[in-house]
Amino acid sequence: MTAAFAIGAAVLSGALATSTYAVVHHYLLNEQEARATTTTYSDARAMRELLAYPGTNVGEALSSLTEAEVTAALLYRHGEWYSSSVSVDEPTGASRPAALPAALVALVTKGVPARQRVIWQGQPAVAVGVPMTADGPGYFEIHSLADLERTLDVLAVVLLSCAIATTVGGLLVGRWASGRLVRPLRRTADVAAAIAGGAMDQRLPPTNDPDLALLARSFNEMVGALEARIERDAQFASDVSHELRSPLTTVQATIALLEAWQTCLPAEGRRALALLSLEIQRFSVMVQDLLEMSRSDAGAPDLDLEELALDTMVTNTVDAYTHGAVPVVVAPASVGIWVWGDRRRLQRVLVNLLDNARAHGGGAVAVRVDRRGSEAEVIVEDAGPGVRVEEREAIFERFYRGAAAGRRGEGSGTGLGLALVAEHVKAHHGQVEVTDRPGGGACFVVRLPIMSISTPRES
Repeated sequence: MTAAFAIGAAVLSGALATSTYAVVHHYLLNEQEARATTTTYSDARAMRELLAYPGTNVGEALSSLTEAEVTAALLYRHGEWYSSSVSVDEPTGASRPAALPAALVALVTKGVPARQRVIWQGQPAVAVGVPMTADGPGYFEIHSLADLERTLDVLAVVLLSCAIATTVGGLLVGRWASGRLVRPLRRTADVAAAIAGGAMDQRLPPTNDPDLALLARSFNEMVGALEARIERDAQFASDVSHELRSPLTTVQATIALLEAWQTCLPAEGRRALALLSLEIQRFSVMVQDLLEMSRSDAGAPDLDLEELALDTMVTNTVDAYTHGAVPVVVAPASVGIWVWGDRRRLQRVLVNLLDNARAHGGGAVAVRVDRRGSEAEVIVEDAGPGVRVEEREAIFERFYRGAAAGRRGEGSGTGLGLALVAEHVKAHHGQVEVTDRPGGGACFVVRLPIMSISTPRES
């Protein structure tokens, strides 16, 4: 819109300036030529009267009729040229002054008055010729147009300046108008982005604009309905999860009792019991994950924040969970890094990533702690087939199981582990992503903001 206003102002002001210059140029030039013609006729009559007296000095008579700076007078009489200025009597090889065109001289000496634009003393001028008699002397005057050209130059500069000023004005008006029109849309986009980030309490402010008022009201109603729907779904998941915990506990206790007496069962019964135990464990994990998700969706993650030495926390968690089977590599730049976080949730992030590597990536081969700028990085590397580029965002969605059979996503996972990782990391104002591991496999990278690189404060 800004460009359209600027281009429109430039085109209109340019057209107006050009047409104004052309009209003024035509008018002033014609007026100057008409004035020169009238003056030449008047001077020719006066010269005819002076020549009627015997012994008249032609040169002095010519000089008395004109101003040497702006006009030159010439007389062609008895085959000779007389001039009031030395600048017009240069020889041309054709017995006429160089300042007068041959066509003009020819017409006047034949008794036809004429005028023509010429260059005199390096400046534009108009030459006017008047026959004194039918076949006799011819009187000529050269009138300078230098003053007119200077006036037209000033006019051109003024019109150009006005056109530029108008273009700039159009640009500013366009910028103002576009800003006024786009500002509500930008505000809507900001609110929509905040809502997409989880701030469901954001709304568009009321406005007096009748067109925008309808948009704001409809948008706010839509967000309100969406918030209510999310709250209902989260409450439903939470209620279901809570309701499932009691029978699940009973089933787990029953299975534990059956496992204690499994030697009394036939082979088919023991296999069925093992399968049932595996599924109940998976079901129990899913219920716990759903409870975590419902709390996160309700906007109350209940973080128990404290100062954590990241390298120590990662090393202890990985060693305890894997019994030292997975090496932890702490880069020198990350030693002594402290973060502000919930220990239980960050440990859950590590455990979920290690479980994901074991289930889908051939097992974790290393966990590294590094630093990049103002962020700490925890990297879990596995030995699996890696994650396809088109799946690298989708695997952090809930209940995503993958698109390739026999690869990542197949198996007994609940599809909530990586989704919980993303939720917990987001609650700590961090980011998680997956990349390729050099030599094959996947790298799950968790980035957390660094609180400090010193000892923790005394409580």
